[in-house]
Parts: sequence; structure tokens; C-alpha cells
Amino acid sequence: MELKIKAYAKINLTLDITGKRSDGYHEVKMIMQSVSLFDIVTLSGNSSGNITVSCSHPDVPCDERNIVVKCARLFFERYGKSCKGLHIDIDKNIPTQAGLAGGSADGAAVLAGLNRMYGEPFNLSELEEIGSRVGSDIPFCVRGGTVLAEGTGTELTNLKSMPMCHIVLVKPPVGISTAQAYGAVDSREFVPECATDKMLDVLDDIEEIGKNLRNDFEDTLDIEELLNLKKELSEADGSLGGCMTGSGSTVFGIFSHREKAVKCAGSFNGRYSDVFVAEPTDCGTEIF
Repeated sequence: MELKIKAYAKINLTLDITGKRSDGYHEVKMIMQSVSLFDIVTLSGNSSGNITVSCSHPDVPCDERNIVVKCARLFFERYGKSCKGLHIDIDKNIPTQAGLAGGSADGAAVLAGLNRMYGEPFNLSELEEIGSRVGSDIPFCVRGGTVLAEGTGTELTNLKSMPMCHIVLVKPPVGISTAQAYGAVDSREFVPECATDKMLDVLDDIEEIGKNLRNDFEDTLDIEELLNLKKELSEADGSLGGCMTGSGSTVFGIFSHREKAVKCAGSFNGRYSDVFVAEPTDCGTEIF
């Protein structure tokens, strides 16, 4: 049996770091949104007795280090049966080390796909729990849509869908690991401002969403190229606002009109190789 799954990227409309726990994990409060940029994950059952991976991106590991392998192993562990053989192919469109949850989206796609292949033994919350054991963004990527995430990012509350808009995503060459980003948070005085509470009050108004975008990592990392990119996206014709997503390094701008979004994206062609125009989606994965 073979299944193909779209694994959708995400952006953060807000990201507040609210504290650090005794176990070293950080507490966050943020609003996450699925967007229409996606990888295609193909699951192929076989009789090899092994879980193997291939990927179109040369920098993505195709061994036990890959999130998709960890998710598959945990699925079968929870299912209570050994894997007879599985090949996972990843057609990579979401940039890596970009703050777009590309790896987590692929892991969520594997969980959703295996659940379908084996007769849906798990409900949504059970798949999210399995994913949480691999990475904090995976539960959101399983669920998708417009979601409030709290705790370590795994306590999820569904929100009203974000209004239709067009999102220009620009990933500069600099890559930022999550560990690097949180290390910067821990190395300086930091008093979080809870932008998420403000955003919750305006989620039905796309112009107000643009005005209230906020990511605590922006000021903490203080990377000139990213701040300049945010300024350019925020001040582009028709832009409602700009922000960095996740721990970076992708920066995005929100537009009401597609033609202005496309024009803005075109202005980055030749300067950056990873430039996309996307829209909000109501799901994190889609089997097709």
C-alpha cells in the first residue's frame, strides 16, 4: 500500500516565552497557523522489516536521526505490532532551519498516514500525544489550523480560523537552530511581553492581526539581516505587517491582496532562493 500526504508548514502569529522550567524546557504562549507551503511525504509498505527514508534535500538525514523514523517507531510501539517494512520518501519544499516546522510537519504526516494505513487505531489527541514524545511542534502539525499553544507548546486550544490572506515567506541563507535561539534567550535579561493575549482579541480582523504580530526571539537574537528583512516586508506596498516565525530564520509579511503579495515576493527574487506566497490552511496534514 502507498499513501501520499501533504505536510503543511506553520508560522507563528505570536511567540511569547513566558518562563523556564526546572527540567530546562521553556514555557511559551503562542498562536500558530498552518500555511499552504508543504512537503509531500510518501509512505510505502514493504516486507523488508526495516524503516528506510529518502529525501530530495541533501542536508536532511535519511537515518535514525530523522524525525519521521522516530515517529514511525513510536507509532508501531503504541500500536503494539512490529513494522513489517516501511519506506518514507520526503519531497522537500519547506526550507530547513527556517522556523516553519518542516521536520515536525513531516513527522506529523507519517503519524497521520500510518494511522490511515492501519485502520485509524488512534484518535487525534492520541496521535498528538505520540508526536509530543518526539518534538513539541508535532502535536500542532498533527492538528493544524489556527491554534493557541501553551506550556512547552504541546497544550493546544483550537481558535477561530484566521481570515483569508496572502503570506509572503522569505528564508535568508542564515540558519538558526532552536537550541541556539533558546540559548540566546537564557544568556540575557529578558522580560516577556504577552503579545498573544492581545492577538487573541483581534483574530477576526486581518488588519489588526498584521499590527499585532510579535516574536520574542526577534529582539533576543538581534540579527541585523532578519531585522532588515522584517522592515522591508512590513513596509512593502499592501503589507499589513511582518514578523519572524518560530526561532527563525524565515520572515513573513501578511497581505490582503494577492497581486501585492506576488509583487512583493518578486522583489526578493535573485536575492533569496527561498521565497514563497502562501495562504492559511485549516489542517496540518492532508492525505491525497
